[in-house]
Order: sequence, then structure tokens, then C-alpha cells
Amino acid sequence: MEDFRESYIKKYDKIVIYLVVYTITFFAFVKTLPYTIPFVLAFIIAAIVSPIVKRLITWTNSQIHQNLLILATLMTFYGIIGTLFTALTIRLVNQSALLVVNAVNYINENYDSIVSWFQEQYDWIASNIQSLDPAIVESGSEMLSSTLNSLKDVLISMGRAVGGFAIDTIAGLPTLLLIIIFTVVCSFFFTKKFLNDPGFIYNYLPTSDTQENRVRNVITEGKNMVVRYSLSYLLIIMITGIISMIGYLILGIPYALILALVTAFLDLLPVLGVSAAYIPLAIYYFTQGNMTIPIGLGILWIIVAVGRNIWEPRILSSSLNINPIITIMAIFIGLKIAGIIGMFFLIFMAVGFKVLQTVGVLEKFNTK
Repeated sequence: MEDFRESYIKKYDKIVIYLVVYTITFFAFVKTLPYTIPFVLAFIIAAIVSPIVKRLITWTNSQIHQNLLILATLMTFYGIIGTLFTALTIRLVNQSALLVVNAVNYINENYDSIVSWFQEQYDWIASNIQSLDPAIVESGSEMLSSTLNSLKDVLISMGRAVGGFAIDTIAGLPTLLLIIIFTVVCSFFFTKKFLNDPGFIYNYLPTSDTQENRVRNVITEGKNMVVRYSLSYLLIIMITGIISMIGYLILGIPYALILALVTAFLDLLPVLGVSAAYIPLAIYYFTQGNMTIPIGLGILWIIVAVGRNIWEPRILSSSLNINPIITIMAIFIGLKIAGIIGMFFLIFMAVGFKVLQTVGVLEKFNTK
């Protein structure tokens, strides 16, 4: 009985240690990120580029100097990423500005009819509930009126936010340029270090040789699992976003790029998925008397839903198998506690916990 109790305590001691170490590491990383972001980006880019440079060195039989290969590969990488990012940003900003301006104009032109429609629906619902207290009906009517009156303020605030973001972006260009310069320079040296000493990062760990090998195996296995899973899931949502954008363009729905990005993001959410984007759009166009677009969105939903059952199992050949309930809890609780930072904190905590269970550092729970 005592041995069982000791093993039980030891099992949860590891979990507590993991939670403490993870929390300290995460918040230390987040708090210092404004000062370390060029070096973090350079390290990530070097980790991506170094295998490509290594293949090029093998392919060219070292006839070209290593530094030239690194420089050429990095410039090509930055050129492709910079071109795509610039084109996407310009397109996104233009569509966002048009969307906000058109939304404000639409609300201004149709404000009275929108208010009267909502009021009619509320009155119809209240009149069909015989047992409803008149005081509750009056209170609900006042709340509805207050909500609709604040609709213009919300859209104006959105417009100001878009304008403020544009001004802040322009004001931050010198800092952004400095970050880019440091990132490019540091990525060159990090790539060179990866080629000459791939495991250099382990030299800075305060561990013995045996512990270092154990840590190296855990990090390598965990990194491979997370990278494979992340890239696989990124490919899945990219396919969903591209199919959605093509569908929006065919149906003639404006702001196809923004809507496709929103749809791809919503596809990350378990259970809801793309339905959270398609259904509101279908309802909007249905209320406008347009039946073609809702039917087209229904067909688009079938294509995506059926297609995901075909390509998702093939792409996700290696999965962390995290329960969807855990993902939903991490998103909701994290957003309520600390917004986006809280969401990422809990999601990465769940992923790290699952990885350590998979590689045997943490014990798996008995599901019997």
C-alpha cells in the first residue's frame, strides 16, 4: 500500500514540476520577447533553412563556398516570404478598410429599418409568450434599443481601430526595419552554427552527459512530433481557406480574402469549424432575399466537410491525439483569464503535457 502511495505521489510530483517549470519558462519568454524577437526569429529561420543548405552542399559537392550558399538560400527565403507577406498585407488592409467603410455606410443608410426589424421580431416573440411578465418585456425592449443604439458606436470604433493600426504601423516602421536587419544578420550566423555544430544549444544546458542525452532525446522527439503535427494541421486549414476563398469568389461574395482567413481560423475550433463562418453568411444573404448564395454556401460546406474526412486522416499521419474537449477548454478559459496570451499558454501547456506523456517523461493516466 505504501509503495502504491509513493508511486502515486511521485507521479503527480512530476506533473507539478512540469506545470511550475512550464509556467516560469512561458512567461519569461513572453515578457522578454520584445527584446529578443530578432534573435528568436533568426533562430527559427536558421532551423528551417539549415537543412536546405546542407542538401545544397551535398548536391554541389562543396564546390561553392558554404557562406555563399547560406547567403543565397537566406536571400531567396526572405525574398519569397517578404513578397508573399507584403502582397497579403496590402490586400488585407485594403479589404479591411473597405469592409469597415461599407459597413458604416450601410448601417447609416439602413439604421431605421434595421432597428424596426429587430423590434418587430422581439415584439412577436414577446406576444407569443403569454406568461411573460410585462415588466420583463419592457426591460428587454429597453435593452434591445440600447444595444441597437450602440451599433453605430461599435462600427465607428472599428473604423478608428483600423485607422489607428495603420498609423501605429507607419510610426513603427523604423523599429520594424531594425528588427528585420538584426534578424537577417543573426539568421546567417545561426545557420552557420547549425551546420557546423547542430547540437550547440545543448552545450549551454546545466546537465551531465547522461542527463544531456536524455534531454536531447526528449526535445528531439517532442520537436519532431509538434512540428509534424503543426505543419500537417497548417496544411489542412490552408486547404480549407483556399477552397473557401475560391467558393466566395465564384459566389460573388465580397471581401473573399478576409472571409477566407476568418474561415481558416474558425476551422481550428473543434465542433464549430467552418460552420461558424458559412451559417452567418447564409443567414445574411437569405434575409436579403438572395437564395443562390445560401445554397452555394451549403454546397461549399458539404465539399469541405466531406473533403476533410478524406484528406485529414492522410495528412495527420502522426497526431498528438489531444481530446477536443481539452482544446475547447484551453481556448475558452485562456481567453477569459488573459486573452490571446492565456489561450496560447493553456494550449501549449496541453501540447507539452501530451508530448512528455508520449516520450515517457510523464506517466499516462489510467483510462480503464
